[in-house]
Amino acid sequence: MKNILFIFLRHSENKDDSTLTKDLADEFFRNGNNITVVTITEKKYNRQTQFKVENGYEVLRVKTGNYFNVNSKIEKAITSLTMIKCLKKEIFNFLGEKKYDLIITHTPFISAHDLIQPLKIYFNCPTFLILWDIFPQNAKDIGMMTNSILFKFFKYKEKKMLLSYDRILCMSPGNVEYMRKNYDYLDKNKIKLLRNWAKIKPIVKIDKSVIRQKYRYGLDDFIIAFGGNMGKPQKLENILKLAEKVRDKEQIKFLFVGSGTEKDSLERLAKKEQLSNVKFLNQVPRADYEVLISACDLGVVSLDERFTVPNFPSKTTDYFKLGLPILASLDRAAAADYGQFLQKEAKGGMFAEAGNVDKLEEVLLKLYDDKELRVTLGKNGRKYYEENLGVEKAYKTIVNEWKTL
Repeated sequence: MKNILFIFLRHSENKDDSTLTKDLADEFFRNGNNITVVTITEKKYNRQTQFKVENGYEVLRVKTGNYFNVNSKIEKAITSLTMIKCLKKEIFNFLGEKKYDLIITHTPFISAHDLIQPLKIYFNCPTFLILWDIFPQNAKDIGMMTNSILFKFFKYKEKKMLLSYDRILCMSPGNVEYMRKNYDYLDKNKIKLLRNWAKIKPIVKIDKSVIRQKYRYGLDDFIIAFGGNMGKPQKLENILKLAEKVRDKEQIKFLFVGSGTEKDSLERLAKKEQLSNVKFLNQVPRADYEVLISACDLGVVSLDERFTVPNFPSKTTDYFKLGLPILASLDRAAAADYGQFLQKEAKGGMFAEAGNVDKLEEVLLKLYDDKELRVTLGKNGRKYYEENLGVEKAYKTIVNEWKTL
């Protein structure tokens, strides 16, 4: 029996919720390990720092500033800068008497050297990083960081962070290759592949007509759904341009579900262009989300065409789980990595290069006209999920890497 310390930005209190981080902690606990999860509780919820047992294992919720769905960039920046100090203080305060055999965390922000290195030394244990964001390069790519001095500062911080870890776990072969090629100060043997994961669950059974009626869609409507964060990296303006291109096809509808910094501007743009084929919904509970998305025809993945860093969108697993074929709008780096995975390995969807709305329309219409193709892609994605993306595989990958230390 081992003692594992997870440090996550989010961790649901609901036993039945399924997220990447919660599923991983649950799997380690299911395999007989002692688990402690450290996460944040934002001040908007008016809760103090709490340490208690949730769903069988320890969870430390540290009060910080507001981080998620914050309209003020200054407020989010202040939270990001002060979060590490808050976490470190409360970890030593509540967990200082404990012993840990492994620390696991993820990007962004909570993976900082200033937090991880002191914990690594204090608990005298290895540290694993799940690399979901390659920052600051991704921010520079899409124009969110234009100041060269600021960029160099964050590259310096990134180097210190990455050197704090014994393993850096990447989402795709393209991510692994990128890291090994562009970070020559890292031991290449530390950089390993860890596919995204999920609990393997039965396919959601729904009455499509009832669900569609609830959200004011007809059975003949062809619904293209995007679920998740609506931020700058997704550049969903490209999907709105696609909606404009196919507006003459009355059955094709676009549904955006979730929240994010760009949601308001996207809604304004859709209204300005009078896109009656577009609907926005706020975040819904996880179970309701899966039922809603299951009643749709295509799931959308969208990335800004300016990215030079390979990305592997985590929502892919959700779409595969629900048997939903994927329409992806991808930058060139992701097209060469994720796009090839999607079309040739998993065979669960199709893609076009982001920014090329004519090509994206061509791919969409091919999927729209060919129901048999959509069914095949949906089944392929579901099969790939069942065979390759179970959380038990992620657990075994991490444990096997741990054994090599």
